Amino acid sequence: MKLIENIWWFLGWYVFIYPLALSILWSMLGYYFWWRRERNLEEKKYWPNVWPPVTILIPCHNESESIAATAIGLKLLSYPHYQVIFIDDASTDDTAEIIRSFLIDNPNFHLLKLTQNCGKAKALNYAIATSVTTSITVVIDADTILLPDSLKYLVAPFCRQPRLGAVTGNPMVVRRSNILEMLQAAEFASIIGLIKRSQRVMGRVLTVSGCATAYRTEILKEIGGFSSKTATEDIDITWQFQRHFYEVWFAPQAVALIQSPSTLKEYWKQRCRWALGGWHLLRTHKDIFRDLRWRYLYPTYLEFVFSSFWAFVFVFGTAYWIITYFFVGLPIGFSPIPAWYGAVISIACIFQMAEALFLNSKYDPRLYRTFFWIPWYPIFFFVFGALAIVWTFPKGLFGNLENAGKWRSPKRTVLGK
Repeated sequence: MKLIENIWWFLGWYVFIYPLALSILWSMLGYYFWWRRERNLEEKKYWPNVWPPVTILIPCHNESESIAATAIGLKLLSYPHYQVIFIDDASTDDTAEIIRSFLIDNPNFHLLKLTQNCGKAKALNYAIATSVTTSITVVIDADTILLPDSLKYLVAPFCRQPRLGAVTGNPMVVRRSNILEMLQAAEFASIIGLIKRSQRVMGRVLTVSGCATAYRTEILKEIGGFSSKTATEDIDITWQFQRHFYEVWFAPQAVALIQSPSTLKEYWKQRCRWALGGWHLLRTHKDIFRDLRWRYLYPTYLEFVFSSFWAFVFVFGTAYWIITYFFVGLPIGFSPIPAWYGAVISIACIFQMAEALFLNSKYDPRLYRTFFWIPWYPIFFFVFGALAIVWTFPKGLFGNLENAGKWRSPKRTVLGK
């Protein structure tokens, strides 16, 4: 009995301390990144006199609600020489017709229409093999809007770092019309933005942002392109680049305006896909421990392992508490009712968000409006994130990886409505 009590005591403290420790770590390393690499860096001083030609790939599948806004944003880029290839992966709506309306006045816009749906990864690989001749390939989502200078911020680092394989942009939620979208705007700034900054300090990145990333084309072809055997091709391609000893950088100045899920149903589907991609990462890259040359990837891999373990402890510990509370009268496990530890985590998140406001204010002046929701965010983020990891565990670790990258586009919203 004493042993069981000790185990519950240890797990209870793990549930509390682990997210708190991550929050402190992200805040410290994120600030260090800003201080050393972002604070006084005048990136335009390092821009080349001659810009390399760039190909922008936009995979599309039933994107009629958002593709026009994306195309308009691409027309306004300040980059001197670029071509845009829209890859229509057998859409059943009028996505292709909307794209064709932009081809008339934009000779650098092209449409590659596939007659059979093959998934995002295979669609990208087909375009890379048949249509890309430039040294830099940029991949953006069909609902992503690049700011006029964002492409230059993505490409400039390649001109001064020969071992650089990829540069990922800084996604920011553009629609904030309900609580869910406000929470996600806070998340992308205070969680995702700080994580990428802190991981760059540690040397390796878990994943590029699939919504806007630039790649060196020859390396994409060298490693065989994007994998269709994962739910998240952006995570896998990041690890493939780093396993081949190429650098992956984060460019916070390369702002990419994105749409976030506006309903709980769409949010849940997105988080399950992300969690599934995490499980696929654990399966397909577990062999990194066989070679010490990949030792710099160990902390990032183990961080996901510990996070997954935390999710199981949190979910089953909370469930056990509820069952014993109602049926035994002596609750054992982790109370879902926030107590002093909940207040501590909320304070840590408030501090983290305050730092994110400071770091990102010049990129997103409206970010301060999401600050009110931060104390509530841990409950929302932890619960949904943990449930998604547990829910996708069987399929993620034991499911068939063939065609795991088959996609179904999330529900988009016409910007301005």
